[in-house]
Amino acid sequence: MSAELAGRRALVTGAGSGIGRAIAIGLGQVGASVVLAGRRAEPLEQAAVSVREGGVEAHTVTADVRSQDDVRSLIATTRERLGGLDALVHAAGVHSLARSVELTDEELGAVLDSNLIGAFRVVREAGRAMLDERGGSVVTIASLAALGGFPGRAAYAISKAGVVSLTQTLGVEWADRGVRVNALVPGFIHTPMSDSLVEGGALDLEALERRTPMGRRAEPEEMVGPAVFLLSDAAGFITGQCLVADGGWSAWMSPIDEYGPRGGGAPGAEAP
Repeated sequence: MSAELAGRRALVTGAGSGIGRAIAIGLGQVGASVVLAGRRAEPLEQAAVSVREGGVEAHTVTADVRSQDDVRSLIATTRERLGGLDALVHAAGVHSLARSVELTDEELGAVLDSNLIGAFRVVREAGRAMLDERGGSVVTIASLAALGGFPGRAAYAISKAGVVSLTQTLGVEWADRGVRVNALVPGFIHTPMSDSLVEGGALDLEALERRTPMGRRAEPEEMVGPAVFLLSDAAGFITGQCLVADGGWSAWMSPIDEYGPRGGGAPGAEAP
């Protein structure tokens, strides 16, 4: 797969931290030229230094996906600096945690504008460029919250479920024009965002690890391989799909008996 991405021209949004940063650096390591986009210049520049260590071209662009003008300028700048656009990883987004009855219209709208409408803006504009060249691959970043009920995350879950639907729709709509669109669905990842939830008491790390069959959170770098695969020609007949990388979380439907990981037992319960 490394050889297949050598020379590809990639844009990664949300590239200043977490999954986006790891994927941007990973794409550089497999030979792709990368534009790193995000709202803050300093972390983008720091990540770009790591990308360039792979001997490839890397540029940074500050942009806010909530702004249509920013997004259009971002795509134009990417094409200008790289000479085109072959690959997009859209990782920009915000989290939200609140009791649903306390969630205001304004808070819901802000999350949807960033995570869902922002995703549409970026993928639409990148798609226009790729469709013009009759080729390209898009990877959106969804969430386990799009696949089931996660209390307290209504706004986030709605936005990420929309990203999944967007991915499926565009994956089908653009398939015969050479542009593939797929989603990467991470499980719980060891990122500054999740660390802040643990530190604030909003996320029980021990319970999370017991509930995950692999017994841990993933590191952001573990999302690089799945993203590279989806962008590569090895996934050339895959579009409109969700690749779930969650340590077995969504597959584990019965954590109640002695046959499960670590002897089974519901989250928080002693193993039999």
